[in-house]
Amino acid sequence: MKELEKGKVQEQDAWIIAGLGVVTADLPQGNDLTGVLRRRNLKIRSLPSILDKLKRERHLQTLQDVYHATAGKIGRLLKLTCELFSRKEEDNFIEIWKNFEIPKRWSRLPNPITHYNSFMMSDLLRLAMIMPFLLNQFLKESSINRNETAMIQQRIDAFRVSSVPKIIISCWIHVAKTMKAVFNEKFTSDSYEKLQQCLEEEFSILPKV
Repeated sequence: MKELEKGKVQEQDAWIIAGLGVVTADLPQGNDLTGVLRRRNLKIRSLPSILDKLKRERHLQTLQDVYHATAGKIGRLLKLTCELFSRKEEDNFIEIWKNFEIPKRWSRLPNPITHYNSFMMSDLLRLAMIMPFLLNQFLKESSINRNETAMIQQRIDAFRVSSVPKIIISCWIHVAKTMKAVFNEKFTSDSYEKLQQCLEEEFSILPKV
């Protein structure tokens, strides 16, 4: 595990995705793993856990698996996107949302404005597939609050205000492409390279929105 922290697999750079579920061990090994107090010569002392020696970088690591992490990212982006809309445009967006045709096998998706917290993870993953199409029908310069427009325009260093809706739609397109690459049925060398490219492009565009 210490070697995996270095991001190396057979001397090659790699994305490391791992998780720790339930660890079982007999005493005293179990106490050593968890750092539980141990009695020695009638004196109680606390042992440092060997898991404490692992690095924890909150900007590079997540405590969740890829399914939760991807859905969580989409949920945060949905919240931030809807907060860009003016009150009048929220109603226009919901109207397009209601009339948008989705596959019959899908369950009905909650209202993203009024019932954001009702989204399940599966709902969020489906949302990522259709959001670029919804925004393409709806989003224009007047849809976004002026203050938010100015901030995004400054972040992307754009001369024209019309670039703001385009970058928001592009952001969702990148998120959808990354999601597709993450949940690929089979992985080859080419698919890993594609995933790497998608992640890098997504990493570049997300902070702009």
